[in-house]
Amino acid sequence: MIEALKEAFNEVAQLPEDEQKHIVEIIRKEIASEKCWQTLFHDPRPECVLGDLAAEALEEDASGQTEEIIGDSFLS
Repeated sequence: MIEALKEAFNEVAQLPEDEQKHIVEIIRKEIASEKCWQTLFHDPRPECVLGDLAAEALEEDASGQTEEIIGDSFLS
């Protein structure tokens, strides 16, 4: 464990128990989020899905199933 993390944990240890529990929740959620992102970045399936969606969009455009968006007309 790096020294800065040890220092931070020592600071947290001086807080009331309810605040410590809250910080633990934050840390665990952040770790879970990071693991999720790492999984997504290393999983080739999202690239395949995006590729499929792009191909589908291009096919729809080529077959005239799309219409041009002019200005903010898509908002109405």
